[in-house]
Amino acid sequence: MVAAIIVLYYPDLALLQRLIGSVVDQVHMILVIDNTTVPIKTVQQLFPECETRIQYEPLGENKGIAFAQNIGIRLALEAGASHILLLDQDSALPSNMVSLLLRAELDLLHEGKSVAAVGPVFIDEKTGEKSSPFRQGYLHARNVDIIEGSTAPVETEYVIASGSLIRRAVIEDVGMMLGRLFIDLVDIEWGLRAKSKDYRSYIVPSAVIRHSVGERAIQAFGRNIYLHSDIRHYYKLRNCVYLLRMRHMGMQWRIGTVLRVPKYVVAYSVLSEHKLQTLALLFRACMDGIRAKMGRYR
Repeated sequence: MVAAIIVLYYPDLALLQRLIGSVVDQVHMILVIDNTTVPIKTVQQLFPECETRIQYEPLGENKGIAFAQNIGIRLALEAGASHILLLDQDSALPSNMVSLLLRAELDLLHEGKSVAAVGPVFIDEKTGEKSSPFRQGYLHARNVDIIEGSTAPVETEYVIASGSLIRRAVIEDVGMMLGRLFIDLVDIEWGLRAKSKDYRSYIVPSAVIRHSVGERAIQAFGRNIYLHSDIRHYYKLRNCVYLLRMRHMGMQWRIGTVLRVPKYVVAYSVLSEHKLQTLALLFRACMDGIRAKMGRYR
């Protein structure tokens, strides 16, 4: 039984309806966990014919994506789910994505692979850019090219949360998401924690999902840079610094992150409309990461 978990935070109801419509016939149940302060009364009414398969859980406040995912995972496991499908509120799935992921996972298991998670290729709706599997080096992460027309799963360091399919047994072994991160790097931490236990994550080229990365994308420093709000940059930088102390993140990721952190500070400050305020916030992010001042920003 596959249970989809959708985490909400002030969603665009049209995009949410698109997502639910694209996944409802592919899974056995949908758990909608709402971080919005005021509950959205219309979620189950979007699909009245499937109301009994959609369980809506309002949290009443923003407890972070990791906390909300864990609520959904616990409910799904209690209901007997064999697989968890994590989804963001603004993604859109092809009609056969779940079956493609399940087939790829089964094939990998038959080959003797220890599979942590399988996930799709992403197409960013702003830029049209496709995501690539990658391998972490000591100095930088290297993208892995997918052979045109290939359907064979490609190993990657981790899979992005939205669209990732994880078996019950893996969650029971690796553990839940790290709630104190609140938001950002939650999927990276879990994927590298799984890797430290000898599991591997895979991208399935035949499964393609549309997704919106960041609030806006700009061309800078010779590449696309996806920009969020300053507070999201705070979480990303703070969590990077905090995770440096965790051995399961691996030496390559930790060394690479030490080198990336100054680049994040410079890039996000330079590209911000409020440069000095952003710089101060990012300095605080580094200090909060060092002091392990985690959870929601106060």
